[in-house]
Amino acid sequence: MTSLNRKNLFKKLVTVAGIAGVSSLIAVPGLAELNRQTHGFNQSGDRVLELADNATDDATTPNTPNTPTNNTPGRSPNSPINNTPSRSPNTPTGGETSPNSLSSQDRNFAMQAGQIGMMEVQLGRLAVQRGSSASVKQYGQEMVEEHTQANEELMQLAMQKEVKLPTEMSTQNKALMERLSGLSGTSFDRAYKQAMIDSHNQAIALFQAQSQQGQDPELKAWATQKLPNLQAHLQMVNQMLADTSQP
Repeated sequence: MTSLNRKNLFKKLVTVAGIAGVSSLIAVPGLAELNRQTHGFNQSGDRVLELADNATDDATTPNTPNTPTNNTPGRSPNSPINNTPSRSPNTPTGGETSPNSLSSQDRNFAMQAGQIGMMEVQLGRLAVQRGSSASVKQYGQEMVEEHTQANEELMQLAMQKEVKLPTEMSTQNKALMERLSGLSGTSFDRAYKQAMIDSHNQAIALFQAQSQQGQDPELKAWATQKLPNLQAHLQMVNQMLADTSQP
């Protein structure tokens, strides 16, 4: 038996018998001889304890130094401790609403303002083409420019609020457009002026309500900003209608 095998055998005997039984084991003639050949010393009590300590250390030392110290079953050491399901930072928590959500009033305002703005631009282009007086043509051009800009601003707000604005005029506005398209000369001018009075009265009432009662701060601010322009447009068309020098 080699020296290494003898040493291993002796350590196993120490582990099995325990420190208290080592002395009695060494007393066996064969084991005493094995101990002398393996370690080259007499069987003193101190040496027996040293051998027992070494054997115990060898038996209990883990073979996997990278074993995780975390004793939590079924979880790797790098797993997050927090078991709360992941949530997007933009996901509203209980009781909250999305920052882009709109009240029914705000949504209706955006839709109606989009309809009015679209009609103002289309009728303005028609006035430039079919108007008989310079004032009607000029007024129509101003409506095209100002309401085009306002429509673009409203479209930007609607995209932020996730509101899809109308892309076609309503049935009522289409009927008005068709009726005015069949007129010319002074008949067109009178009908166009009246259409602008009716349209701007409706728009002013809508924008005033949003300015006072709107819940979305951006739409409310935009309505407040555009309200003076609508009032100025109404005043201009009323002046044209009152001017007897114009047909």
